[in-house]
Amino acid sequence: MKSDQQIDEEKYPYWRIGQRLQSLRETTGMSKTDFAAFCRFNYTRYINWESGHRRMLPDDAEVLCVKFGVTLDFIYRGIEAQLPQSLVIALSSNPRVKATKTSKETPE
Repeated sequence: MKSDQQIDEEKYPYWRIGQRLQSLRETTGMSKTDFAAFCRFNYTRYINWESGHRRMLPDDAEVLCVKFGVTLDFIYRGIEAQLPQSLVIALSSNPRVKATKTSKETPE
């Protein structure tokens, strides 16, 4: 995906979410086709999410939470605070995602 300055936010309003989806997919080593099939997403819908054209609905995002241990805070806001450490390490090796490392709320 393009750098922050080159993004047409009118055309791609959800590009930040798309970057996180792409990074998650890349940590699995799956192609877009395989990732969509594995998650039982329609391929075209998934491509629209990853490209930033469309916003992923919470019910669809929940599938990623269950399958990969990510949180809705990570998908929608980029907060890594409650992700599994192995996933944080894998994502940190991918320079595309600049997620917020902590949340203002702390788990009890």
